[in-house]
Amino acid sequence: MTSRAVVRRRLASAQSLGAVVQTMKSLASVRVHQYRRTMRALDASTLTLDRAARALLLLHPELADVAPAAPGLSIAVVFGSERGLCGAFNERMARYAAAVVAAAPSTDAATLEGSEEPATRVVAVGRRVARRLRSAGLAPAAELAAPSSLGAVDAAVSELLDLIEQLRSGHQEFRLHLVYSRPVAATRFEPRTVQVLPIDQAWMRGLRDKPWETNKRPMELSDSNALLRGLIRHRMALAFVKAYGSSLAAENAARLMAMEAASRNIDERLERLRAQHNKARQATVTNELLDIQAATDALG
Repeated sequence: MTSRAVVRRRLASAQSLGAVVQTMKSLASVRVHQYRRTMRALDASTLTLDRAARALLLLHPELADVAPAAPGLSIAVVFGSERGLCGAFNERMARYAAAVVAAAPSTDAATLEGSEEPATRVVAVGRRVARRLRSAGLAPAAELAAPSSLGAVDAAVSELLDLIEQLRSGHQEFRLHLVYSRPVAATRFEPRTVQVLPIDQAWMRGLRDKPWETNKRPMELSDSNALLRGLIRHRMALAFVKAYGSSLAAENAARLMAMEAASRNIDERLERLRAQHNKARQATVTNELLDIQAATDALG
């Protein structure tokens, strides 16, 4: 195969790869926009629940001073990706999760009393982040598949709740953290940690101390403790949905950033290959002209 044919084949391959990358960029961009719109709706729902909690604490401020029991077990749920081509998304999540577990209270780093099991149990959502967690020294106690779309989030939340119930078996009080990423731009994301249980007392006191917007006092419709438990359950469910949705948005933001980097590399490679192709074609034309000139001289 001639040099020109080799360059032409490489050029066609790079052009085909560039078309695939461009398609993936378009899909990731659309999904990021869709997931960010969903996150705005979930944030609005969170504000509604916080406003309901403020109304309840306005009527019963003593509820913010109830100290929770000290948990003996800690569960950290780390959200990653099921698919690749998203750059350093899973590596960054694994490093961040390792730092979160290392910075936990000393009781979390020990083993449970009377048991050989560690007091901190890690749940990996996404097989790729599970591998990165093992490389970071955190062996997941369980692995779950990450949903590929928002339509599968409800089933994923139900599966995660069942797993948490199994892991906390025998422990009345436990600490639950969600470690996931949230997009901060079209192609950037930041890891974050949300404590779901026990309820953060500083958060409740902050809600209680905020001034009420109007002079009208809210109306209490049932038992205050039952209302508080209901608000906590709804906020927990919303926290799980937000973690899944936010992780999907961050994953696609990371994938978009990786595809943009790949697109730049392909453009540079195409430019080099086109230059090589033009050079090879010019060399072929020059050789043909020299052959014609040589034949003419021979006939003369």
